[in-house]
Amino acid sequence: MDSTTLVIVGVVVLVVIVALIVLSRRSSVGGRPALKALTPEARDRYLARWDEIESRFLEAPEEAVREADALILAMLGEREHPLGHERLPEGMRQARKDASRGGTEGMRVAMLHYRAVMEEMAGVPDAGREPMQRGRREIA
Repeated sequence: MDSTTLVIVGVVVLVVIVALIVLSRRSSVGGRPALKALTPEARDRYLARWDEIESRFLEAPEEAVREADALILAMLGEREHPLGHERLPEGMRQARKDASRGGTEGMRVAMLHYRAVMEEMAGVPDAGREPMQRGRREIA
């Protein structure tokens, strides 16, 4: 082998190594994106809107599910979440799947998934769930 061939082989090996390092970092970070925190005012605004949506579920379940999806997407956008379908929280993807089944039961289960995503993404701690429960109708 001449020196030119060795240099080319070395460069190719180096590129492959760098690509493997980048891919391994992406897969380890790719599980959960780093999100911007909500301000307390934004958090309160989203939780208040969630209570409104959830309280209307019995009268208009399909509309409530659509509004819940839109509200969570808006919150994720404000938190700078990558909004590609495959990157959405699992609960949101499951909610969309359940809602697509149609019927009251599918909508009810979808709202439960949306509620879990809302609580997680709004940062509602286990001990602090009272604001979401005060004055709302149970859907489960």
